[in-house]
Amino acid sequence: MKVLLLADSLPNGGAERQLALLAIGLPAECQRRVCALGGGPFEAYLRARGIAVDVHARRFRLDPLPAAALWRSIMALQPDVVHSWGWMSTLVAEPACRLLRVPLIDGTIRSGAPQPEYLWLKRIGMACATNVVANTRAGVQAWGVDPARARVVYNGFDWSRLEADRTVADTDSAQGADPAGTFSAVMIGRMVPAKDFHVVVAAARLLQREQRPYRFLLVGHGPQRDELIAEAGSLVADGVVTFPAPGIEVLDYVRQAQVGVLMTDPRWHQEGCSNAIMEYMACGLPVVCSDGGGNREVVVDGETGFVIAPTDPQALAQRIAYLRDHEAERRAMGAAGRQRIVEAFSLQRMVDGFVGIYKEALSA
Repeated sequence: MKVLLLADSLPNGGAERQLALLAIGLPAECQRRVCALGGGPFEAYLRARGIAVDVHARRFRLDPLPAAALWRSIMALQPDVVHSWGWMSTLVAEPACRLLRVPLIDGTIRSGAPQPEYLWLKRIGMACATNVVANTRAGVQAWGVDPARARVVYNGFDWSRLEADRTVADTDSAQGADPAGTFSAVMIGRMVPAKDFHVVVAAARLLQREQRPYRFLLVGHGPQRDELIAEAGSLVADGVVTFPAPGIEVLDYVRQAQVGVLMTDPRWHQEGCSNAIMEYMACGLPVVCSDGGGNREVVVDGETGFVIAPTDPQALAQRIAYLRDHEAERRAMGAAGRQRIVEAFSLQRMVDGFVGIYKEALSA
């Protein structure tokens, strides 16, 4: 089977990580290639792992040449299946797929609610696709995709990112406070309005009043980074909040924490199958996350963490303090979360899910 994976670009993002994991994890009998309309860190990541990558970058906003180059790639490869991970890629590929009678899989639903930007173009792309794949049931329902064409494949976690000899016991050792008694929370994400780092900074201020040592690791890049650093000014000066600048790998920061946090502002976004939450759980951390989107499909409230109301710093501070004060429960939640990733969010399960969809589309 020849599979062509398409992307609008290859930045350091959750969807791009999942695309890369799929490209690398496809069975040996699959001939795979990646084409993108823009580059980014995952271009080098894929090439370093032996995946053929073509990048047809736009020189200006309405540059037609990348579309023509993508059509040539499709005609030259003559793929059995085209799997697009971006709405622009879906729209560009659709005429060539229709001409060659090649199934087109649209995988642009990565959130738990439609985003208004270019919404009508995204819906046109989905309408033209053979199947539409989301990474949560919440995404399928929110976008209103025809159930006959909709499929759900959860994200997969790549365990090779952790040391081969890492055990649950090793993970548990990271869950105790450090020798100085500091209790650490981590939030990973792009620093954009959708990711509510502001509410985490507010929770940090509330906990600082308790006169107990807390530390918050806010990890990510984005246009709001400087604004957030300024907002957290005194907390940064006191060492309560730090802003590490991550590369393509973030797990070292996760391992420094005892609880993983993901707060999302529902005015801007709803989570799909969050890679950050999966990373927390794989490292044995309990999760505190905002309600909405696909978060309840990943986090079992009261068992692997807590799902709380969004935009509520008081609730976030209370749950973090609770996890600090209840070590045995915190460890049990962390272990349960790790086991949940093993059972329900494995990389092999994700790859098998997509391969099954490809075969179904070909048989139809």
